[in-house]
Amino acid sequence: MTTRVNNIIQINNKALSNSFVLGRLISDYADGTTITSIAVTSTLIDLKDGDKFIISGQEFTVAADEPAASTAISVDSVALSIPLQIGDSIEINEDNLFVQYQRKSEGTIAGMPVSSDTLGPLEYKGGVYYITGVDPTYLKILPRDFMVNDDATPADATPAVFGDGTNTGVSVEDTTQELIATVNIPYGTTATEVTVWASNTTKDVEVYEMDINANGKGSDIGTGTTNGSAIDITDTASTATNYLMIIVKVSSTNHRVWGGKVTLTQD
Repeated sequence: MTTRVNNIIQINNKALSNSFVLGRLISDYADGTTITSIAVTSTLIDLKDGDKFIISGQEFTVAADEPAASTAISVDSVALSIPLQIGDSIEINEDNLFVQYQRKSEGTIAGMPVSSDTLGPLEYKGGVYYITGVDPTYLKILPRDFMVNDDATPADATPAVFGDGTNTGVSVEDTTQELIATVNIPYGTTATEVTVWASNTTKDVEVYEMDINANGKGSDIGTGTTNGSAIDITDTASTATNYLMIIVKVSSTNHRVWGGKVTLTQD
C-alpha cells in the first residue's frame, strides 16, 4: 500500500465550488424583504429576461434584459427567506447549468421561450409533436374540398353547391351524382380514420388510397356512413405520391354534407 506524505494541492480551486460568480451585492437586504431589483457590482455577462441565479442559496429570476457591466438587476418579485449582505456573491448554479446544457428546459433558444415540453410554437407531449397553427393529429375536410363525380350526363352535370341559408352544407344538383373529397396525408403521419357529417346520417361513405402518379382507385380501404362515427380505414402512411379519396353517396339533391375529418397518428 502506498502512503502519501504530502497533502494533495487542489490546482483548480473553482472545481471545489458549484457556481460561477457574476458579481457581488453592494447593499444589504433584510430577511422577509420583498424585492424587485438588487444593487450589484458591475456584472460580468449579459443577463436575459428569465435567466436564473442564486445568492446565498436563494434563487432569483431576471425580470428584464440587463447588459454586462450593469450595477442593478431587475428580478421577479420575491420575498427573501434569508438576509442578504454586502459582498454576497451572485452566482449561476452549475447544477442547473449542467441540466440546461443537457436537456434545455428553461430560458430561450434563438429568442424562443423554452419549458420542459415546449420550444416556442413547438410542444411535445405523450410522444406527439404539436405546432401552434398546425393540426398535427387530424385534418378537417371542408365543404370546399368536395366535388361531384361524372355520373351525370354532360347536359345535366353541374358542380357541387353550398347552401348558405337556413340549411347549410354542400350538395349535388343531380341525383345521379356523388360527392368526392380528395385529402392529402401530411408528411410523417399515418391516416387511420375518416369521419363525415351530413344532414342525412345513412349515406354510404367509401375511402380509397390514391396516387398522383397513377390511374385507378383500386379497392376501398374503409367504409361507413355519414352518421359522424369514425370510419376505421387501413392505416395509410404518407408517401411522396399518395392521398385519400372519400366518396359520399348522397343520392339526393336534398342531402347536404357539412364536412369531415381525417384522424392522423405521427410516425
